[in-house]
Amino acid sequence: MVNRREFIQKVAIVTGATGIATFEDLQSAFAHASSKGLSVELPPDDAETFNVVCQFCHVQCGYKVKVWERGKGKRPKGIYTTPLSGEWVAPTFIAPAEKDGKKVFIAVIPDKDCVVNYGNYSVRGGTQALTIFTKDFKTFEKRLKYPMIRKNKNEPLKRVSWKEAIEFTAENLMKLKEEFGPDALGLVWGDWLYTLPTHAILKFWFVGLGSSSHMGNGWYWDEESAGISVAFGTGTRSITIEDFEQTRLLFCAGKNLMDTGSVWYYRFLLNNPNAREIYVDPRRTQQAKIAEARGGLHLQIRPGTDPILAGALIRIIIERDAWDKEFVEKYVSGFDVVKEVVRHDKFSLENASAITGIPKDKILKAADLLIENKGHTLILSEKGIMHQMAAFEAQHGYAVLGIILGNVGKPGANVSRGAGHPRGTFWWPPEPPSREKNKHLPTALKEGRIKAIWAFGSNVFVQIPNQRELRPLIAKTFLIVQDRIHTEMDSVANVIFPAASWGETELILASEDRRIRLIQKFMDPPGEALPDWYIVAQVAKAMGLKGFDWNHPKDIWDEIRQNNDWIAEITWEMLVEAGTNGVRYPMKNGKSPERLFSDEWEAIMGKRFLTEDGKVHVEAFEKVLKFDPMMYEWSGVNKDYPLMAIDFRLNELWNTGYTYWFTPTLYERTPDAFCMIHPEDAEPRGIKDGDWVILRSRYGQCRAKARVTTDIIKGCVAVPALFPKKGQRNAYILPDTPSPINGDVVTMVAVEVIKIKSEGVKKSKKEI
Repeated sequence: MVNRREFIQKVAIVTGATGIATFEDLQSAFAHASSKGLSVELPPDDAETFNVVCQFCHVQCGYKVKVWERGKGKRPKGIYTTPLSGEWVAPTFIAPAEKDGKKVFIAVIPDKDCVVNYGNYSVRGGTQALTIFTKDFKTFEKRLKYPMIRKNKNEPLKRVSWKEAIEFTAENLMKLKEEFGPDALGLVWGDWLYTLPTHAILKFWFVGLGSSSHMGNGWYWDEESAGISVAFGTGTRSITIEDFEQTRLLFCAGKNLMDTGSVWYYRFLLNNPNAREIYVDPRRTQQAKIAEARGGLHLQIRPGTDPILAGALIRIIIERDAWDKEFVEKYVSGFDVVKEVVRHDKFSLENASAITGIPKDKILKAADLLIENKGHTLILSEKGIMHQMAAFEAQHGYAVLGIILGNVGKPGANVSRGAGHPRGTFWWPPEPPSREKNKHLPTALKEGRIKAIWAFGSNVFVQIPNQRELRPLIAKTFLIVQDRIHTEMDSVANVIFPAASWGETELILASEDRRIRLIQKFMDPPGEALPDWYIVAQVAKAMGLKGFDWNHPKDIWDEIRQNNDWIAEITWEMLVEAGTNGVRYPMKNGKSPERLFSDEWEAIMGKRFLTEDGKVHVEAFEKVLKFDPMMYEWSGVNKDYPLMAIDFRLNELWNTGYTYWFTPTLYERTPDAFCMIHPEDAEPRGIKDGDWVILRSRYGQCRAKARVTTDIIKGCVAVPALFPKKGQRNAYILPDTPSPINGDVVTMVAVEVIKIKSEGVKKSKKEI
């Protein structure tokens, strides 16, 4: 494995910058600790040791947590190792805290023995220690510590006992259910809260309450992976982390792997030096620059036109008679449909170039690379295409591209989602009541059918789009907030449940390469905060519901695995024993395949693909023929809203920013949202780099600082998703219309960008 010093040197040569914690970041954290009068110590040999995995992205790097009494640690003598070697305990890895009445240090150290990261870490993971509850940092005031209720909206919140908060919640839910029916109760849940809480809340909602009103953090109904699962019979991530070191060609569409799956990308970049990359993105990111520097391509696509690009590439491959004939003949159903569809003029090279904005020679070069690396290409797609109106067409188009080239079930070759936040995989989701007429929670809100909302690990004032219209409606409901920190939701919440966070309770995570890991508890939660699953169980029992008598997290895990053949053999004890490496699923007779759809998979599971006939189905590719960008977002572009806005994930910001304020090395890197705008779009609007601007759509507006750059395609602007500062949230400019098939939130919208004349200008009444 290449160490971090070599990595930073290589990346800096290519891009001039890095997406990881730099030495300057670490110095900042050290200065912050020193200003508190804290002297850095190293963990002693007898420190308490716990196994955890990173609380942020899908990679889920392994970490060791060390806890020891202050003053009893080792003192560094001189320079004991280089700060970028991957061996030292950096200042960002350590935080002061209290445990069992004693002042302690807690170190969260990348585990060099974890097969996922081998001691490497991202800028997020490397600052996890700064997110733990500690009275030594001012940010501890933001943590929720006690249950609170508000009986009337015009009254202030008041602190109450858990008993009173639970009974108040149960009584109101029961009353609303009896008066308006179970679907009057709405749930907005984040599955980044991990497996046990996710199972608890969904069992409570679907079985206990019988409600079908719910939505996830980024979707309205439950098939984000529809474009992939329609082909393979499952949307489960099919890759293993070693594929990044074995592939010859990495194809990423709508997935900035460097920023949102950093350690996966580090392994590709550093341990697979001869592999090349095709990177599809409207922005010219660091990953785009690295792809080109390594002999690959950046296809700077017009957002929302991915189905055309996929169809054009497939057409070239078919015209050259270059598809994997053996694989297609043996395993693929519907290939004739694909061949017929791509004969249409819309997939000609000339038309594809005109629609996507990608030069013809680059499309041809991409086809060359794909054909050259047939059977050795890893194709990943994620939120950048999933959050389009044509999410299904784009996802399925890229899946078919990989399928016809035989990039399925082989080392370094597969088709998969690129993944996002940690997976709170609901292995045994109780079936929700019929959602045929109740898939879209915002519609139910607008029609007055939702009387209560439980915000379960999701900030509904950041996450839900169309905030200008929906926020006042949410405020009128009986609002239950179950979270870790104080947010604007406090201002209208009827109930606030303080939840224990990462490290304060035992949790289970499932990584995107299907490793199940146990996160051990290493400290107590602040105040009276309790585990998420326990809070849910108490409300359920207060309502007289059966089946919620869990006494330990293990009880929930046993209930889940006993109802799912893929994990039935994986016991709690196995997870404890496995440490940071975890246990891979699915498991059958003690064996787990490395990757899906492989020879090994078929030998263990008895079936190559999970469709009814065991074949890959691509008949749904006919939907791509009907695709027209002007049917969707681009039809909204006009003289009033002439630019297309897209969003992206910041490397240092995760989910709805619930840890953003705890880590100065993160929020100091990006203190404000910014708007990437092309110079030719900025100049006629009088916008200069650093100016404050307003992005205005039909739905609302938000603010950002202009970043004038050719790193965004002309005619488009880009802003960070889910930025946690007031007035800078792109949820105010987004529609609540879902993608028709996948059911995802759509984050593309027509806007105008207006320069704010004075930085001190008063906020518009439309702006929150």
